[in-house]
Amino acid sequence: MHWFVDSPLLTLFFCVGVGCIVGKIPFGPVSFGPAGALFVALALSAIDSDVSLPPIVTSLSLCVFCYVVGIAAGPSFVNAIRTGWKPVLVSITAIIAMAAAALGVGKAFGLDIGTIAGSFAGAGTATAALGAVQEQLAGDGPIPPQPAIGYAVAYPITVFLTILACTYLISAGRRKPTAEDREKLPPIVVRTLEIVHDPGLTVHDFSQRFSAVISRLTRDAETVVAHESERLYPGDLVTITARENVAESIVDELGRPAASEPWMDRSAIDFRRITLSNPRLVGRELQELRMEERFDAVVSRVRRGDVDIIATPDLVLQSGDRLRVTAHRDRLAEIATELGDSERAAGDINPIGLGLGLTIGLMLAFVEIPLPGGGTLVLGTATAPLIVGVILGALGRTGPVVWTLPGNVANTLNQYSLLVFLVAVGTGAGAGLVTALGNNGIQLVVLGLTISLAHALVCVVGLRTVLHYGTARALGGLTGSQLNPAPYAFAMGKVPDQRVALGYAVLFPVSMIVKVLLAQIMVVYF
Repeated sequence: MHWFVDSPLLTLFFCVGVGCIVGKIPFGPVSFGPAGALFVALALSAIDSDVSLPPIVTSLSLCVFCYVVGIAAGPSFVNAIRTGWKPVLVSITAIIAMAAAALGVGKAFGLDIGTIAGSFAGAGTATAALGAVQEQLAGDGPIPPQPAIGYAVAYPITVFLTILACTYLISAGRRKPTAEDREKLPPIVVRTLEIVHDPGLTVHDFSQRFSAVISRLTRDAETVVAHESERLYPGDLVTITARENVAESIVDELGRPAASEPWMDRSAIDFRRITLSNPRLVGRELQELRMEERFDAVVSRVRRGDVDIIATPDLVLQSGDRLRVTAHRDRLAEIATELGDSERAAGDINPIGLGLGLTIGLMLAFVEIPLPGGGTLVLGTATAPLIVGVILGALGRTGPVVWTLPGNVANTLNQYSLLVFLVAVGTGAGAGLVTALGNNGIQLVVLGLTISLAHALVCVVGLRTVLHYGTARALGGLTGSQLNPAPYAFAMGKVPDQRVALGYAVLFPVSMIVKVLLAQIMVVYF
């Protein structure tokens, strides 16, 4: 053990490596993922209390994790507030119920507020909330171990309970399917339509009316790139990109499927996927690229991560997006040069935006907000970078400064900083964990169960019974409000529907911010 005591680096990477192995071990339908690093770190420091990491490791990993979460969540956060307020309201209600359960049961058991708030963070899988609680309690002194102890006990409990709630939603959807359950999100398809009835539309009007993109137009046996101002006539063959149900309705309304597929002849008009890596174009709307005007080209869809998106004019582009471009064959190389088409450049860490964004966030961390009753809310190195990240992520860019990060970079930084933070938390709390479990083990387990159950009940009733959501959207809302990746992965494995992912993405940032702020308010007032 003296090796781990003498070498914090050895401790860090041992806990990360072995912890991730532990995190992959299945316990029925459950595995703990990144939390395995926390449990290994707790075990090491329980064996020898001198095993620890420098405090700067905790602060650095926490602020990077929170900022990157905010940057990635910014656009969906704004969209959630603007258009998806009903599930947001359910999530906030569930989180308030969690806090009430934590305070009620915790105070009844005589537990300190650090343990109660840590259990709230663990039951909410809110690592950032744990860091905020630790900072609020520590002030200028050492970080107390109680929040991490509560977190460590509540975390595995909430994984099991949330997966049970997911199982119930899936079962309820099979027994009493809603109209939404019977619907399937149609895939994006490419179809060629022969126009029979005069639509009286231009290409632009067609796209606006049907939420579809026309990439090619064949008239009198000549195929060209479809221009927005071009009027459509009977006899035209148009290649459209749309959801399958939309494509079918267009065919039924305007004509019939074409007998041939001109888009398969790529000798003159060709298409390819091009990776957006030019930093000048990141954070801009697709229409700002002026693809038709500059290159006589059309972008029909964008692949972001593992999801295809219809290329609407107002789509905000991100680094690493793969654009499906249709253009004259001899212009594709020029277009690729303009967009960048570099996987290496698309994986750039964006040090200017990252450094300046974190600087703003850490300056805001010094702000003290007076609260009624004489208390003070300190934003700290968790909350402040998270809030700044959400704002900058929603902005996308400010002049020449790009705030967003490529999806693969954000995922890498997010995962690594989370693992490091969990190791730092575990090494600081393991010594007190054994004592706490010996003295209050049953109380801590009951506390974790109560908090997790409060959240699951409100989400299940609110999403399924009150909002009448189908299984996919209800699963996305439950797991997004909970934040935990393990139940989300379970839900996606059982119901591989894009609406699960969309529901998760919408509620994740809202839930994270509410949990971080509420956890600090609990400490200040209780």
